[in-house]
Formats: sequence, structure tokens, C-alpha cells
Amino acid sequence: MLYDRPYMKRPFSTKNKSTVEILIGILIICFLINSITSVFSSSISNLFFENLYFSSGAITKFFLWTPFTYSFFHDGPFHLIFNLLGFYFIGRAVENEIGQINFIYLLIISSSIGAFFWLFFNNSGQYLLGSSAMVMASLSAFCLRQPDNPITLLLFFVLPVKLKPRWILIGVLTIEIYGFLFNEISSQSDVAHSAHLGGLLAGAFVFYYLRLGKSFPYFVFNSSNTKSSSRKNTSNFVDNNDFKINFSKTSELQKEVDRILDKINDSGFGSLTSEEKITLDKAKSLLRN
Repeated sequence: MLYDRPYMKRPFSTKNKSTVEILIGILIICFLINSITSVFSSSISNLFFENLYFSSGAITKFFLWTPFTYSFFHDGPFHLIFNLLGFYFIGRAVENEIGQINFIYLLIISSSIGAFFWLFFNNSGQYLLGSSAMVMASLSAFCLRQPDNPITLLLFFVLPVKLKPRWILIGVLTIEIYGFLFNEISSQSDVAHSAHLGGLLAGAFVFYYLRLGKSFPYFVFNSSNTKSSSRKNTSNFVDNNDFKINFSKTSELQKEVDRILDKINDSGFGSLTSEEKITLDKAKSLLRN
């Protein structure tokens, strides 16, 4: 039935988990492993620094995975908690809007751009870690998609404040530019404002890329043979499905509703055509019982 779908009730299975939920779990596990090994084995902890964190040395050694893997580690619990909150409240909304495939591309692009933007200004032996560039990219994409739709924030986690996303983005961008110019450049702070700026830039890039009607490719493996094929992700834009539903037949309607809801799970609500939205709306009352 319509209300038994995973959007209403999700079982404990990674198959039905969103990218954000899986990512949050990975970040927590990586933090615990890193924290435990740093206490009991400094040699193992050093392996993380040398092989998984991002640095100029890692690039010199052709550790090409480090522009992404550094994002899974954090320098202390507060660093982790702030990023987890960002993913939970902002990342989930962005993933639902642009779809899972596009969101994964957003994470990869923002992590890479944030890393190399940071490297351009920090190449004297420092290490970069943390998923803040990903969070900033999610924030940038969210604010650009809905710039004038007011949202309520809890200032200091207590005072409710209603703001338009465009002002949130402008405020964050101003703070990051100030921190970059007057703290990071002068080495007065360990906060990687340059990586944050790279993340904001990546979020804007993905937003405008999708807005142009373009899409990111992805690969699917055909079970009937061993060949893989590249497809375009059509999230948010065009669907050429001309299937007409007969509302008098419950089985046919249920089948179409399942297809539409699976499409939402894969590509986000924005990928639906106007006909599919109408079908889903009508099905709510017809399949309620």
C-alpha cells in the first residue's frame, strides 16, 4: 500500500537507506576507529595521516584517493558533530531534491574541489581532514535552489529565527571569506576556510549544471551479461514515460504507484513529471484503505 513505502517506514537495511544516512554512519565509525587507534597505537594512527588524509605529500606520492578519503575523518568530536548536523538537516533535503546519484556527485566534486582549493594556499606539510566542504556544498545547493523560501533556525539551539536561504548563504560566504583572508592566510587559525569556500563553489557548480538540464552519467550492470553501460541520470527534468493508468483497476494503479515511488527514492521528488504527480495525488485517496 501507499503508506507502507520506505519513505513512511524504513526497515533497517542499507538498501533502503539514503546516502546521507549511510554517510553519517561511516563518519561515526571512522571517527571511533581513528580515536581508538590513536590511543593504543600511534603507528596505526600515523598510517591514517600518511595514506588517507589529504596533503601535498599525498599527491606527490600519487595517493589519488586522498582528495576524497580525507572527508571521512575529523579532528575532534565537535568537528564531527557540527558536520553531522549539517548533513542531517541540510544534506537530506538536498538529496531528496536532486536525487541520490546527483547528490553522490555533489559529495565527490565538493570534496575534491575543497581539497585542491585548500592545497593551493597550504602546501607546507599540513594535513586536511573533515567533511565540511561537503556540508558547505549541500548548503550552497540548498540555498540556491530555494533562495526565498523562509526556513526556521534555532539560534544557539534555543531561539527560533526565520531567515531566507539567500541571506544564510551570503552570511556564511562572508564569514568564510573573512576567515580565509584574515585567519587562514596569516596562519592564525587551523580552520580550513579555503576548503569551505571550495565546497560552496562546488555546490553552486552542481546547482547550475543541473539547472541547465544536464545530468551526471552513471553506470549500471546488466544481469543478463557482464557488460556495463553508461546512462544519463534524468533526475529533475524529463521523463518520456507515456504509460496511462486505469484508475478503475486497483492492481494496475498499485503497480504504477510503486514505480513512481521507486523513482522518487532513486532520483528525488523533483524528477517526477506533472502526470506522475497527479497520479500520486489521486492514488493517496484511492489506496488509503
